[in-house]
Amino acid sequence: MTASTKNILLKAFLVILSGIPALCGNCNSKKDSTHSAQVKKAQPINIGDYLQVFYPLDNNAEYSVTVCADLPDNSNPKCVYKKGEPGHVFLILSKRNLLSAAVITKSFGFYPRVLVSALVKQVKSKISDNSNREFDASIEKKLTNDEFAFVLQECEEFAKKKYNLKKYNCYDYVLEIFNSLPGIEKLPVTKVKFPFIFGKGGSPCGLYRDLKNLSSTGSSWAPYIKFGILKSPPRDTFQNLIANF
Repeated sequence: MTASTKNILLKAFLVILSGIPALCGNCNSKKDSTHSAQVKKAQPINIGDYLQVFYPLDNNAEYSVTVCADLPDNSNPKCVYKKGEPGHVFLILSKRNLLSAAVITKSFGFYPRVLVSALVKQVKSKISDNSNREFDASIEKKLTNDEFAFVLQECEEFAKKKYNLKKYNCYDYVLEIFNSLPGIEKLPVTKVKFPFIFGKGGSPCGLYRDLKNLSSTGSSWAPYIKFGILKSPPRDTFQNLIANF
């Protein structure tokens, strides 16, 4: 059997797997309807244009970056894959003007352009908007304007990377950006075991577990970690707030 034939058969197998109700013994049979199952197919955005709304940067504003973990099954943090849903890790960037109190937020994440192919090889990636998306855990860091400028730069730079389920997925994109900030306590990078033949890779389940550990072991990050039914700001946050001033 040739390599190309094996690849075709593997892709067909993965398509079949995506219809299985759950790929781990701990998952409930009912699909999680409050998380990524509700999210429509992500459309690509130009990350450079998308982030231009934050400029110019100045000292009359507060800045922050938030790492968000959206579990495939919000009732079971150990379930890494459920009915075609692997969950998601994404970022929320925020700028609050100290003079007007106007807030600008952008929520976005890293995706494969071709989903099935991304399970077996590296593929071109895309950045897509994650506004108004529910998630289960987060960690936030306040930033100076210089640090925020650095994060904006890293978001664009790492968006050029190719997507691979095991080697570089949404989890890796977000953790690489966050941990690139100089002088911080780095977040753990944990690879979890995927079902069946998928091997190991980054997952919101691993991030959730690490945030739980950090929050309960006296880490300096503990005050900035949240758990619960959380939601990223709506896409028109900036326009709505500005209209009120």
